Amino acid sequence: MLHLCAGGVHTSEKGVYPDNPSEGNKSPSHHAVPSRDAVFPERANDVFNYMVKHDVQRTEMTYTALARVEAAAGKPRESFDVALRLESERLRPKLRTFAPALHAFCKQRDLKGACEVESALAKHGIELTENEFAALIDARAENGDWEECEKTLRRAADAFRVFSHALADACERFFEKKPGWRVCDSVEVNETSGACEAVVSDATRTKTKTKTMQLRAIHLSAADRASLLAGIGKLSRERESADHFEGFVRWLKRRGPLPFLVDGANAGMYNQNFENSGFNFDQVEKVMRRLRAPAKAARDERVAARAATNDNNDEKKEKPEASGPSTPADASTAPSAGDAVDSPNAARTSPNRSETDAEKPKKPNQSPTPLTDAEVLASCGSSAGASSPVVFLHVRRVRGGPANGKRARECLDFWKKSGELFTTPAGSNDDWYWLYAAVASGDDAFLVSNDEMRDHAFQMLPAPALFKKWKERHQVRFHMSKGADGLELYFPPPFSHCAQSDLDDAWWMIPKDDGGWLCAVKCEDESE
Repeated sequence: MLHLCAGGVHTSEKGVYPDNPSEGNKSPSHHAVPSRDAVFPERANDVFNYMVKHDVQRTEMTYTALARVEAAAGKPRESFDVALRLESERLRPKLRTFAPALHAFCKQRDLKGACEVESALAKHGIELTENEFAALIDARAENGDWEECEKTLRRAADAFRVFSHALADACERFFEKKPGWRVCDSVEVNETSGACEAVVSDATRTKTKTKTMQLRAIHLSAADRASLLAGIGKLSRERESADHFEGFVRWLKRRGPLPFLVDGANAGMYNQNFENSGFNFDQVEKVMRRLRAPAKAARDERVAARAATNDNNDEKKEKPEASGPSTPADASTAPSAGDAVDSPNAARTSPNRSETDAEKPKKPNQSPTPLTDAEVLASCGSSAGASSPVVFLHVRRVRGGPANGKRARECLDFWKKSGELFTTPAGSNDDWYWLYAAVASGDDAFLVSNDEMRDHAFQMLPAPALFKKWKERHQVRFHMSKGADGLELYFPPPFSHCAQSDLDDAWWMIPKDDGGWLCAVKCEDESE
């Protein structure tokens, strides 16, 4: 009954939608706040009072319906008060509970009230959808609060890669109202390079001018990268052997950053779906061979960049790669040096330490303090890192079965001697290892894998939006065919397909979910 009194709509956790989706899509507030003549406040109150009198169980949906009724009646404060009652009722609120009040406040241009609702949503860890961002942008634009409006736009750009019709329209209305800005008549985007060319009319709409822009790659911020790595690290430590994963983290701190990481299982099993097929080491080596030269070049660039920005003392602080046996004679395809072990937990020797000493077990009180994710990030950010790609393989892939073949042993021996192999231990999930290393290795690291990363393990990550954003910039997909050169690598484009502004705040480019772009530019004077 309350459902019918509140407008008779279908509700979901993320919002409120009309029973007939084709009706009434004129504004972002329509879905959350029904029209006044669609609700029945008196009957809704009668139903609610009956439930209270007869101790009928009340749910989140009960209060959501009441909040919608109050919002439709033009009473956002009362709607907000209804939503706040859930806490005293020990009920968990959802976005649909608070959305009516937020939209109603925005409709009345009461931004103080809208901010109160935003704070309540943040308290409960509830994220805004595009409709809520659209309502806030519209309200702030109507009030001429340009600075707060742009802050809201930037928050929306962080939350959504592509804007819905409602959100893009709200942004267009904002730029049409903002002094000194124009919405471009048309815009063409080169999907290969990210170069843009837009046509914009002057204030009189009698003359046009062509503007050129360049979309850029948008990486995770330092804070977002740290947050994502912390989430991956937490899940990894909960699921992997503590000793093994800690050993891996220490290995990464010494060796990282890694410019290219290869999901060995994914490459080795590519197209192995026929009778008598199995793990193909040649396929993995094909990928590694293609990556050796760019990996060395990437390290050389990092060394040169550090030398150009630091004093001569930084040369003394340069962290060398871990020492290892000499590499094969073919220097054109093999790295110069690297870790000579395939597991961070294997015994190591060094010039200052005898093999006997290396094999002595540590006393219990000599256990090193576990490294933090922040320490790993700091180390990878300050080091020149590895000069070769690294393939991650589970221990079962390197022992027995296909690994006993002559060609397989040649590949494994070469990778070990070149510091190109990391072996995850028995009982582990190698995905956690290469994912952690790839995120820790920074903006210039690439993971070669066709894995869509949609299985249960990846779904447990605490920041799915950050993970998706990271994948867009760092995952390299591939296609293989027969022959030594039968490999195609598909790197991310040189620009990010997402809402972004010029570094000098001279333009905004916003992709829309219909495939088009909204472009707005700052004009030098009002006559343009």
